[in-house]
Amino acid sequence: MPKCSLIITLYNQAKPLAVLLDSALKQTERDFEFVFGDDGSSDDTRTVIEQFKNDHPEFPVKYTFQEDHGFRKTMILNAAVKLAESPYLIFVDGDMILHHRFVEMHLKHAHPLRVMCGWRGCKIKEPLAKRLINKEETFSTRTSAVLWRALKGQMISPMRTTIIENRFLRRLFCKERHHVGGCNYGLHKENFERCNGMDESILRYGYEDIDIGKRLQNNGIEVLGIRNCANTYHLEHGKSANPDIKSVLLRIAQNKEKQCKFGLKQLEHGSTNDDFFE
Repeated sequence: MPKCSLIITLYNQAKPLAVLLDSALKQTERDFEFVFGDDGSSDDTRTVIEQFKNDHPEFPVKYTFQEDHGFRKTMILNAAVKLAESPYLIFVDGDMILHHRFVEMHLKHAHPLRVMCGWRGCKIKEPLAKRLINKEETFSTRTSAVLWRALKGQMISPMRTTIIENRFLRRLFCKERHHVGGCNYGLHKENFERCNGMDESILRYGYEDIDIGKRLQNNGIEVLGIRNCANTYHLEHGKSANPDIKSVLLRIAQNKEKQCKFGLKQLEHGSTNDDFFE
């Protein structure tokens, strides 16, 4: 059994995925499996994954696909978790580069009563992101290399790429947000199951991760930030519109349910998307 499952959600991200996989091969901790959740890609995503699986038999690789019927990320995440064999889950999006100590640091900070959140970290500006995706350049996650790129105006928030482990320095420099960010977080699989996973009634972008974070808290699982530990680099792109998000987040904060009604299992009681809209 691998130490953890790296769960990667995808939608038409074949080229960014290739960049992410290259960074995954450079991890200092390599005892993990890949679990890909494909929310209806029509590009070469499946081909990229199959080629990776053939080229790197040392890694267990699992893949699940669902037809494209709009935003169904919650459903594909639950399907991916059901395939995961390890006791610890690390979630990332398909448009990121992982720091070479990303998996190592997630496992180092894993805790049975916590969900560890790293969020997006440093952002790679779109011109450089395009060159990386098109394989016109390579990218080093070494701090000195990232800071040099920042001086050239290619990065945003480069200091988030540094690893800070000293507790005093973390209090001084690491401003944490205590909610789950779906692009980068880790938790024990049993805790994901305890809150019945992702709410599959949520069919809109932008708050499905906040929702599961609140249900985890209702189950006694602390949401804790590990920025400047489990670092990522986000490949900049256009962002989807997200109307009414502030009022939705307020209602999620008031949710007292420990489970969602439509998740890994269908339950008689629990929160649903309808609870968050008037």
